[in-house]
Amino acid sequence: MFLERILVSMLLLNLVALFMGATVTTRRIQPRETNSCEGRQSPGPICESCELLATCVRHSNGWVNIPVESCDVANGYYCNARLGSCTNETGPCHPFGIEGNFQCTSQGIFPDPYDCQKYHMCYFVGATLVAAAVDCGNDKAFDATTGQCTLTLTDSVCLQRQYYCPNAGHVAAWPTNPNIFYVCKSTVNQNLNDTIVIYPSLHRCNDGETFVDYVCRSGSNVLPPSTDDPSVIIEDPNDDDFSVLPNTCQHVGLIADGNDCRKYYYCSALNGTLRHMDCPNGTYYRPELSSCVLGSC
Repeated sequence: MFLERILVSMLLLNLVALFMGATVTTRRIQPRETNSCEGRQSPGPICESCELLATCVRHSNGWVNIPVESCDVANGYYCNARLGSCTNETGPCHPFGIEGNFQCTSQGIFPDPYDCQKYHMCYFVGATLVAAAVDCGNDKAFDATTGQCTLTLTDSVCLQRQYYCPNAGHVAAWPTNPNIFYVCKSTVNQNLNDTIVIYPSLHRCNDGETFVDYVCRSGSNVLPPSTDDPSVIIEDPNDDDFSVLPNTCQHVGLIADGNDCRKYYYCSALNGTLRHMDCPNGTYYRPELSSCVLGSC
């Protein structure tokens, strides 16, 4: 009898864990399985993992990964492809750029401050603000100016750090989109002898505003133009046809494009404006997950 109770308890715990795991995975895109030179198809440093730095070389038979350095993660050194070395500097692997660790401060689309190939869609699920991380994949990089994966690994956003945090409290506009600004914060890394780490926290001004001298000011915005009336038809200049949106914006956040599974609409909570967005190549929009996921529709 006692053994049967133990078995039943273990079964219930497994079911709860499975349910909780399924709930979490609906909040983010599935990450790329590996970082491979064949998938990226461009030369230079690459992180096969956070512990292993490699370089990409094109052989007669195709692209190959050549390992060059194992990182001492026990002492806080992680792979950083932009720097081409194992380092203890803040980056995609250390300690705030880890998958699913982006902290949303408002609704909208934000560049990843450490990984030029990644961006984050922040939206409400009920009263909770959640993030869905999207990876551009291959050799594509995210352009915060257009909100699309139209850049490559050779562009400056991948070669140069996009933020400057000399001290906690420093505030500045994001260099490629002044509608976004960042505030430098500090925290203690308890996993590395209580080291003080300074990192950027990204925020957005209201639609149509730019961040200048510590103030969100009305004026020209680098974001693509959108309509102030969510009940009208929006024409996409990249399409030969147009899409008709719902009569009202019933759900603030992300809305599927019924005519194209690789596109979606972002509905702002600030003034009801709508933006027509594209999923990265190799992904499609899944309404039940409120994000772009790997695969085809």
